[in-house]
Amino acid sequence: TDKWTISWAGHEDREIENPNPLLKDNAFITGVKTGYTEKAGWCLAASGTKDGKNLISIILESENQDLRGEDALAVLNYGFNNFERKKIIDQEVATFVFQTSDGTAPVKVAPQEDLWVLLPKDKKVTVTARYMLMQDISDPLSRGEKIGEISLWMGDDLLGQEDLVSPEQISETQQAERGKATPEQRSASLSYPDYAVLAAFALLLLL
Repeated sequence: TDKWTISWAGHEDREIENPNPLLKDNAFITGVKTGYTEKAGWCLAASGTKDGKNLISIILESENQDLRGEDALAVLNYGFNNFERKKIIDQEVATFVFQTSDGTAPVKVAPQEDLWVLLPKDKKVTVTARYMLMQDISDPLSRGEKIGEISLWMGDDLLGQEDLVSPEQISETQQAERGKATPEQRSASLSYPDYAVLAAFALLLLL
């Protein structure tokens, strides 16, 4: 908020005004912090929300207060106009299968939550999924128990990551029948926006 009132018993109310100029004229701005030091100059960390996208811009060493606000707004608008938020992994669709080391029944894992990432609009990019088991799976499993991780990468940039969990309850007897799944790591790539169905991406990761 651009201003608020502090009430204190026995004293007059005091109104505090936020020095972030973007809060006054832009409804999508949500914060965050202004600053100044002799070495860093005029600085501003600004955040905003549009169409489900939450972005933050950081401005350092600006020449004056007005310019830091203009630059922060320009950076945020660039992000909103040139990037879009996409659901790459759907927890209801994506089920990954790891074969046990002794060749018996496979172990199923699924992402704990949907995985959303921010990708450039109208531009073909390659997203790599890396997923792995964190430990030997030899004990009974509870539904929702973490047994691995999946991460999405664009080159060397980490786009997002999520826990892999057991989608079902596995009893001690069932686990004995399944055998032991050893820790492993795999990866698969796809080109965005060439894929159309999230289920197809999930299937790709199984291969």
